[in-house]
Formats: sequence, structure tokens, C-alpha cells
Amino acid sequence: MEMVAKAMRQSKKYCVFSRTNDNLTFSLVDYRNNHFISDDPNKIIEFYNGFDTRDELIQWMKERPRGVANIHEVEGDKDIIVVIPTADLNGKYAKECRDNIFKGLHIIFVESGEVPDPYFNYAHNCNVGIRKAMEYNPKWVVLSNDDVNSDYKPKDLISELSKLDNGSLNMVFCTNGYQTATKTSVHKLNMLGLITFRFLSISGIYRVMNKKYRAHISAFILNRKFKNRYITFGDSKGVKNYLYRKIYSYVNFEAFGIFSGRYFNKDSGLFDETYINWHEDQDVSIILSREPNKIAWINYGIEGVGGGTLQNSLQRILGGLASESYLSYKIENGLIGNSVIPS
Repeated sequence: MEMVAKAMRQSKKYCVFSRTNDNLTFSLVDYRNNHFISDDPNKIIEFYNGFDTRDELIQWMKERPRGVANIHEVEGDKDIIVVIPTADLNGKYAKECRDNIFKGLHIIFVESGEVPDPYFNYAHNCNVGIRKAMEYNPKWVVLSNDDVNSDYKPKDLISELSKLDNGSLNMVFCTNGYQTATKTSVHKLNMLGLITFRFLSISGIYRVMNKKYRAHISAFILNRKFKNRYITFGDSKGVKNYLYRKIYSYVNFEAFGIFSGRYFNKDSGLFDETYINWHEDQDVSIILSREPNKIAWINYGIEGVGGGTLQNSLQRILGGLASESYLSYKIENGLIGNSVIPS
């Protein structure tokens, strides 16, 4: 494992392997990505060990290809346009959105490439869909995961939004649902947390724990390696609350968000595409929280399935560390919401 990590650090751009009949140029970006998206937690940890600093990790994230983003439109009412990234346009999740949840509304599906697309970038695909939606000058842009459920009808959403002035709002939250309006906080590692993770790292005790705790602790230890001062998680009681100090709270839209069409300009997207399938929503939610008077709530409900089309596992937690590192970097350097987070 250490030999591979060392090779990753020493190779700055690409590796070339020679064969008898042909030559194969295999970029280090590709090599690292195969580890990054692996189902094996050890390979993901190996990926992170290939970087000496957080800056190196973020540079790889910036250079990582954005994957495929194919647009498919379903005609409907263009006052409310629904943008849905999906891995499979003909899959059960996309079909439920098309035939029931958002039936009658104009839907823009942004389909990724092969399943799974090795370079899928949720932020990029959302931005592609939003830019397409803005060509129709909609009053509202709904951004939704495909893996959602709702007992409400499309007419309920239309009726609730008709009561609001999109010109005076940035975003609308739903009063009912799961993974659609989650109270979240930015936390900073406290002294107890620093001592705890340093002990775990030096002693190596976590290596003999069960798989679940080993992966979680590995992520926290890697956070310390990259000197991430900040971490985000939901407002729930747990061990993390003793290791971190809460410094700022906000509401995160997660799987479903409704935005005023005036929140975007014609050529803009929503997300910072350096994030890789995690924390891009946290970034935007923190920015939106700076103007609470431009946020409204409606009586509508929708629920995110939670990992229906992406990994919802320990591997995903470890994979999310890259985006968590980038979010911490932006907070520390005042790059989100004009330094809304206190130091």
C-alpha cells in the first residue's frame, strides 16, 4: 500500500506502460480516480495517502474530468422547470419523476454516461441542466435528485408557488419531507477532538475496530492530515458533538430545492464543480443563509430516498472526504458567502 502511495506522490503528471503491440498512456488522474471511486475502503484511503497536502488533493479535484452530461427534455409547463440529474433516464427513479411526481411540468433530465460513470460530477450535471432551463426564462427552477418520493401532486406544488413572488425570493423550502430541509451546522474541532484523533492515529487502535468504526475514524484522521479545521453534519446528538464545537447553523436543501429563476443569470449554474458528489449543496446553502428574508417555506412534501443512485455507504463517507476538505478550505479562506463563518 505504501509503495503505491509513494508512486502516486512521485509521479506528477502521467504514467506510461509499454506493451508488446501497443502503448497505453494512463494518466495519474485516471489512476487515482479508480482508487477514489473504489468499493474497497482501503483503496480509498490509499488514494488519500497519495497526497502530501490538501492543496495537492484540491488540485487533483480541479483537474478531474467532469464526466458525461446528456440533456433529455420532457415537455410541460415552463413556469416551473424541474432539473434532475440521473444515471438512467429509463430507470425506475427517473420514470417515477416523469410519470407521477412532476408530471405536467417541464423536466430537464441530465443523464450521466455509463453506469456508473467513473467521472460523474453531480455539480456539473446540475449546472448543465440549470443553464438549459434558463433558456426558457422560468419563474422557478426545481433542482431534484431522481431518487425521491412524494404523496403530494404536481398541482400542489404549482398552487403553493403561485402564492409567492419569485422576484423577491432566492429559494423556497418544503415544510414536509426528508433530506429536503435539513438543519445542519458547521463545526470546528475542539481540543478533546484533537487529542482523541491524534491518539487514535499514533496508537493505531482503530485498525482493529469493526469495519464501520474503522472507516469513520479513518476519515477523521485524514481530516487532520489535511488540516481541515471545519466539518459539517446534522444537528443530532452523538460522539462528534463532543469532539467538535458548533459555530454556525443553517438549513441545507440536500435532495430537493426550489430556486427563483431570477436567482440565476442566463449563463450561470449553481454549484462549484470542484466538489465531487458531496457538499456542493452545503456550500450553496451557507450562501443562501446569509439572506433569510429571501427564503420562503411552502406546504409541500417530498422525501429523498438517500443513496438510491449513488453509494450510501462507508465508501461514500470516505469518498466524501475530498469535498469536505475543499469545503473546509473555502471556509478557512473566506471563499463562501463573504466569510459568513466566524473563525
